[in-house]
Amino acid sequence: MRKFTLFYLVLFGLAVFSCGKKEIDIKKGDWRGVILPVRENPDIEIPFNFYVESTAENKHTIIIRNADEKIMIDEIILRGDSLIVRIPVFSDEIKALIYGGDSLAGEYIHYGSRSSYGMTFFAKAGVNERFKDKDEKVVSDLTGRWETKVNPGDSNEYRIIGEFIQTGNNLIGTFLSASGDFRYLEGNVYGNKMMMSKVDGAHTVLFTAEISPDGNLINGMLIGGPNWKEKWTAKKNEKAELPDPEKVTELKKGYETIDFSFINTEKKLVSLKDEKFLGKAVVVQISGTWCPNCKDEAVLFAGLYENYQPAGLEVVSLNFESKDTVSALERMLRFKNQTGAGYEFLYAGEPGKNNVMKVLPALKSFNGYPTTIYMDRKHKVRKIYTGFSGPGTGVHYEKMRNGIIDIIEKVLQN
Repeated sequence: MRKFTLFYLVLFGLAVFSCGKKEIDIKKGDWRGVILPVRENPDIEIPFNFYVESTAENKHTIIIRNADEKIMIDEIILRGDSLIVRIPVFSDEIKALIYGGDSLAGEYIHYGSRSSYGMTFFAKAGVNERFKDKDEKVVSDLTGRWETKVNPGDSNEYRIIGEFIQTGNNLIGTFLSASGDFRYLEGNVYGNKMMMSKVDGAHTVLFTAEISPDGNLINGMLIGGPNWKEKWTAKKNEKAELPDPEKVTELKKGYETIDFSFINTEKKLVSLKDEKFLGKAVVVQISGTWCPNCKDEAVLFAGLYENYQPAGLEVVSLNFESKDTVSALERMLRFKNQTGAGYEFLYAGEPGKNNVMKVLPALKSFNGYPTTIYMDRKHKVRKIYTGFSGPGTGVHYEKMRNGIIDIIEKVLQN
């Protein structure tokens, strides 16, 4: 693997100076991509799998796979020996040069809520494994629920819960947290090591750990980019629980509603006092276009809004984005269109706990995106829920979906 990495680092260096114009096609079929989150340490790799195919119009489509998730990408520019790929919903891009049609080298660019950065990227055609190209003897089965400490023993320690399904050497699953989940993770178990990864346009994430003789996960490392690196440990615990998501965020004493007045994607001021909200049950999402759990929530609510809007439901997404309003509104419109959400998206300012509580003074606390507020027809808050368990969590997603439908139907009755 080390020689493979070094070879593509050389190609990346050449890519910086290349200005080739010859038209080069890219090979169809399976590819293995690798992102190097720490340029000075090429041994740390975030691998992912994708598939290249052509449409009837001879256009290219790229499908990124993370476990059961398939991300269809059609925003692709192929010009000469250069390739630009823009991942849907979010703003992340891949810019690379093509070598021989079966190799790519360039940069994966992540656009966050406050900053952007590039990471070395390379890919090879004809490779469909994620971490290793051969099976090793399976000595552990990690299937189950894992109580996980991130930054154990540190002042920044927090807890999440891992849920894994292992089949042979293959491992899929996710981590549940108080603000949502890590979505679709895929990887392998071999020897005394486990590793999982995902690349979905919002996050580039790598989880690694060693399996101790007593079956615990130790010396874990979570890496999500150049500045996101955390230690973790875990032990099996089928009864592990997270904080009650309905008690994480609360209203201040004396408040019964959440008021808002912000511009939408068309730069028009939208307020709870507007006629369109009078006598309507209103769901307010505290969200962001950079937030993967917010994306999963928006996709679900797109369908729910279509079903329940005729019955008197309105949904408003308050988006906390970069301070560049023009750029923020562009991202919001893209997010809105590509999730299919037909409700209002409003620009509420920059992200951050202090800013959220400043512009929404009724909140006693704020602890995560998304946070969803359900108000009845008189605009009295009936429920506040922090976090979102997406489809990558299986039964948790179905339970959440049923719970959301239940509360929507209740607020429509009042």
